[in-house]
Amino acid sequence: MSIASRDDLLRALESVPWTQVALGGAGAYTAYSVGSFVYDYWRKSRSPLRDLPHPKEPANWIFGHLRVMFSSENNEIQERWVEELGETFAMRTLFGKYQLVTTDTRANTHVLFASHVFQKSELTRRATKRFLGEGVLMTEGAQHRDQRRLLNPAFGFSHVRDMTEIFLEKGAQLREIWYNKCIEAGGSVKLNALHWMSKATLDAIGKAGFDYEFGTLNETGETNELAEAFEQVFRTDFTVYQQMRVMMNDRFPLLRAIAPGERAKLTDASKRKMDEVGMQIVQEKKAALLAELGGSAEKIEKNALAGNDLITLLLRANLAADADMRLSDEEVLAQIPTFLVAGHETTSNSTTWAMYSLARNPAAQKKLRDEILAVPTDTPSLDMLNALTYLDQVAREVLRLHTVVSFIQREAMMDDLIPLGKPIVDRNGKTITHIKVQKGDQVMVPIWLINRSKSIWGPDADQFRPERWENPPQEASSIPGIAPNLMTFIGGPRSCIGFRFAIAEMKALIFHIVRGFEFKLAVDPSELWSRTGVLMRPQLRSNNSVELPVILTPVA
Repeated sequence: MSIASRDDLLRALESVPWTQVALGGAGAYTAYSVGSFVYDYWRKSRSPLRDLPHPKEPANWIFGHLRVMFSSENNEIQERWVEELGETFAMRTLFGKYQLVTTDTRANTHVLFASHVFQKSELTRRATKRFLGEGVLMTEGAQHRDQRRLLNPAFGFSHVRDMTEIFLEKGAQLREIWYNKCIEAGGSVKLNALHWMSKATLDAIGKAGFDYEFGTLNETGETNELAEAFEQVFRTDFTVYQQMRVMMNDRFPLLRAIAPGERAKLTDASKRKMDEVGMQIVQEKKAALLAELGGSAEKIEKNALAGNDLITLLLRANLAADADMRLSDEEVLAQIPTFLVAGHETTSNSTTWAMYSLARNPAAQKKLRDEILAVPTDTPSLDMLNALTYLDQVAREVLRLHTVVSFIQREAMMDDLIPLGKPIVDRNGKTITHIKVQKGDQVMVPIWLINRSKSIWGPDADQFRPERWENPPQEASSIPGIAPNLMTFIGGPRSCIGFRFAIAEMKALIFHIVRGFEFKLAVDPSELWSRTGVLMRPQLRSNNSVELPVILTPVA
């Protein structure tokens, strides 16, 4: 372009009113956005997953099959889809995306271990980061690998063995509170087991994870602000409308900024409280470490990096003069909400489901009590707890049958081929041994469906039968879980880092509860249900409240 032509163009642009320029720019951006959206929707619709069997229910163009799925109870729709379509099929998700669903263990092994291909989607990461920060649950790639490497020592067997004393202490405290309530009530008492279990596990993760006393487990039932925030988020019904609203908020951040909705406000308030508590913990720990070192970090060497709790471990590593890896203060802080939520919410629900299962199976409850009462001490070691055969079987059966996290989702970062252990016939009548996925396709790892698969566990897969763990079926050995024969804690590089921690805590709590009380449901079993979602929690039909009412009677 000549200088004269350029000057003419500039003069012409200067003569155009700025409002017209702004409107033109906005129009161009809108046209580009709409065009990109239409192209993206078309591309998603051409996924090779479209050739797989899919649900007979029509897919909504916005929510796909998600609204149908989340409208069911106890994952009933997913279980029906497996019966109708087989172990491998595809469904539609938000704005036309295809999602592979398969209980094929070879396929799931590939997905879980190929973590460079299958990662959390941008939408999922955005939602996780907003609530939990950049902790180990959110990060991917090298950042996740570095965080996990530093965190691993805090969750090793020897460290969990040391933490068992804390779990038993909180279990004994809960037992004493419940015993006193029974005495006050004249023998037996009705209470919400989930409410109290949440208190016990929050105090346990506070002490074991951060050497911090939340003090929520007390005779009066008083809670601090953090516990109240958790109650509002995790102990209220998460309706289908709210689940759809959260998805739209995550897809369109501007919508969340303009009209976030009540659920978003609750999670934001909870995050602020977790950050406040986390900052206080980090500052106190850092000051204590520096005071111990006389204000200098040069005295710390690699062989002295072990800490008694998660945050001390990370801070010692950060302060070490010869450390080959450090986390930023923001990354250290982000681990606190991550493990506050993951470390107390899942265990409280799992232990509550254990009470539910034992309340519905009095013979199993008595058998377990007889085994536990034979232990000559109220403070057994982790090795002693693990030596209790029936306790181990009960814990495994609860984790199988009542997995709290019912599924996880991954998105393909590139085109890939997923191998199948069992060939399937696609909609074109073609037998296939590999599933093609294109970049952007989603994959569901259906934890609930695998743990309850009748092809793995037999026709009674949906029944509570701890004795099945005396001789687990050979088919279960192919499940790619970090805990043998279980998908509950998933597997691969992103498997649950705290699975030993969770199992030990669960066993310690069950030990004191069953040792101290006989218990039964305070409502008819038909009054209890779970809304299909990522988290499976007991709810009452009468008001959809998230709780488990039980009647406790002290063991004579």
